[in-house]
Amino acid sequence: MYDSNPNPRKDAFNVALDTRKLEIQLFWSRSLFFWGFIAASFTGYAALTRIDSGLSLIVASFGLVCSAAWSLVNRGGKYWQEAWEQKIARLEPTEPEALFAKTEPPQLSKGCWLRGRHYSVSKLAIALSDYTTILWASLISWHIVQATAPDAALPWLKSAGTYIFIGFSAIYVVLMLIFCRSTPRT
Repeated sequence: MYDSNPNPRKDAFNVALDTRKLEIQLFWSRSLFFWGFIAASFTGYAALTRIDSGLSLIVASFGLVCSAAWSLVNRGGKYWQEAWEQKIARLEPTEPEALFAKTEPPQLSKGCWLRGRHYSVSKLAIALSDYTTILWASLISWHIVQATAPDAALPWLKSAGTYIFIGFSAIYVVLMLIFCRSTPRT
């Protein structure tokens, strides 16, 4: 149907909205793709470690590469999502009911525990992919330590490494609480 009143700015705004929505869908589709490989890697790693196979190090290396790729893909997806959001902001209609208004809607009161928070789900996904990469790197490091450290030192190293990783994980959660907040609109 022919539009007798064309509005190129409105058309560009709608294209930008649709493309942003597509970028978000692709972000999660790509994550699902990598989750499959990483879950299979963890399963294979656990099975091969139980039978003390040297192949577990190869599977851990594959998991590391998949996790690093997932982290980079997440960052690329986040980049394009934000690029389209900037285009939307430039093209956004100036009516008072504009879609991406600068003011935030009031939050419903659900108590301190269950209320919504301003966290970016894509930043959290990036943090999780980074953590998974670090976990794989730690497992590979442990294999190297097992192969090179004296047998007498292994129990102490295993215990120290476990506590260090648990402490690191706790600190990582705190860092996620601080740095994974949504970026405020300006």
